[in-house]
Amino acid sequence: MKALFTLTSSESKRLIAKGVKALPAVKKALAEHTIIIAGGTTNAFVAEELLNRKVPDKTGYTVGIVTEGKTGLSSAPDPTHPFVVQKGRPLAIHWKEYLPNMQAGDVFIKGGNALDHTGLAAVMVSDSAGGTIGLAQGILLARGIPLIVPIGLEKMVPDVRTALEFLTPLPDEALGQKVGLIPMLGATVVTELTALGLLYGLEARAIAAGGVGGSEGAVTIAVEGPENEVRRALGDIKSFKGEPPVRYLS
Repeated sequence: MKALFTLTSSESKRLIAKGVKALPAVKKALAEHTIIIAGGTTNAFVAEELLNRKVPDKTGYTVGIVTEGKTGLSSAPDPTHPFVVQKGRPLAIHWKEYLPNMQAGDVFIKGGNALDHTGLAAVMVSDSAGGTIGLAQGILLARGIPLIVPIGLEKMVPDVRTALEFLTPLPDEALGQKVGLIPMLGATVVTELTALGLLYGLEARAIAAGGVGGSEGAVTIAVEGPENEVRRALGDIKSFKGEPPVRYLS
């Protein structure tokens, strides 16, 4: 059976978060090890799925943010620090404090801002030391700790490598925050298509993107597979249709 549907940006984030939870490495870490859910609006959805709790202001679960047509820093009045989750329970410890203790079996989850057709993801950074990924990536690669990158198809760019090369040196001026790009080599990228495969075993293709009236950033997806799984996927998607957009709380 084949089916078609459109996901808004927030609906995509919800589906992707459910897909992250279905990853074998995440399941095992959630039960037996430690997960750092780094900052990011998509990661706020991931935190909700893994911890079964609400993150009411998702703009507060990030430092860097693209909003109002520019790159910048979140001005959420009540920020939420990234969760460190050990055997399914959040610890009362800052993620930077736990980072040196990461070991085999642990998982690090970090969102991104760019994804290309090769599956290479990158994240924008304005911090001169490289931000979250600058602190974490060396430890993760040296210790063989999985880096999971939940990222929506709305963030597809032609080529991450040429983009980061073009940004060296950095721009002289910016309408917003000046940023560089850091590629996340070796990461396990989870998009809407990945999530549909993980959750339902469906073959999925993005066939269009964009929209208006709240569907800016939307993706239109076609799926194919056994009828019972396609119908199960459609039922689940209907359950989170209307997911509120991520915006500052008034």
